[in-house]
Amino acid sequence: MRGIGNERGVVISWLMKLLVGLAIVSVVMFDAGSILVNHFTLDTAANDTALALSLAIDPDQFGTNDEEVFEGAKEIVASNSTNAGGAKVVRSGTNVDEEGVIHVKLKRVADTFVVERIEAIKKWGRATAEGQASTD
Repeated sequence: MRGIGNERGVVISWLMKLLVGLAIVSVVMFDAGSILVNHFTLDTAANDTALALSLAIDPDQFGTNDEEVFEGAKEIVASNSTNAGGAKVVRSGTNVDEEGVIHVKLKRVADTFVVERIEAIKKWGRATAEGQASTD
């Protein structure tokens, strides 16, 4: 029968492995949550921005051009009144159509620990959303 040898460090080694494992899982969960929150809140912010802009534009002034809509959307996003913090207004998707419907396109990058640093998965952290509201 073999005697019990030196077991010093076994518990500490096990605890260190557990802590490292928990840290990795925590970072993955944080990044995933940050990406999901970014996508869902940006969609709401785009709709809120379009609605705020439609209320600010006079519906009788049907000569509103796309540049005015773009500048107005930038001001609303900059004021953060629609919880669009960190979002940028995309010029190509922000306009007013013939029926008087305002379209606003926003983009934002999620705050992550790992995803934003790995080029192959960097696009996962980027979100774009389109919102629309009528001026009537």
